[in-house]
Amino acid sequence: MSRIGRLLVAVAVLPHEAAHAAVARLFGLDAEVEVLPAWEGAGRPLGRFDATVPEATPSAVIRAVALAPLLYIAAAALLDVLLPGGSDLRFLAIAPLAYWAALSNGDLAVAADPEGVRERGRFLVADEGWSGPTADALTVLTTGAVAGLLLA
Repeated sequence: MSRIGRLLVAVAVLPHEAAHAAVARLFGLDAEVEVLPAWEGAGRPLGRFDATVPEATPSAVIRAVALAPLLYIAAAALLDVLLPGGSDLRFLAIAPLAYWAALSNGDLAVAADPEGVRERGRFLVADEGWSGPTADALTVLTTGAVAGLLLA
C-alpha cells in the first residue's frame, strides 16, 4: 500500500486503537498498536491493539480496555457542551467520532470472554459468530448516540 493510503488508514483507525491502548496503560498493561497488521484470521483488520494480560488481571479491566472506544461518545457530549448550536464543526465531528466509537467484533468478543483473554495472555479470543451481527447493530446505536448529541 502507498504511503498516502497507509496514512489515510492510520488517521481512520488509530484513534479507535489508541483508546484501547490509553485505557490499557492506565491499568498498567503494556499496550501496542499496529496499522494494517499481518493477520491469519477471516478478513483483514485495518488496525490492531494488543497487550500482554497477566493471569491476575480483573475481568473489569479487560472489559474496560475492550470497550474503551465508547469514550468517543463522551467526546461527542463534550463537544455538545463546547460548540455553539448550529456550528458546522458539530456536523463534521459526527462521522469520525461515530467511527472511532464503534466496537468491532473483536472488541465485543474480548468483553464477553475475559477468561479467554487471561488464558491466552493477549487481547484475542475466538469469534463465536455472534459478535459480527452484534457489532453491526451496536454501530447503528453508537452512530445514533453521537449524532443525537451533536445535532440536538
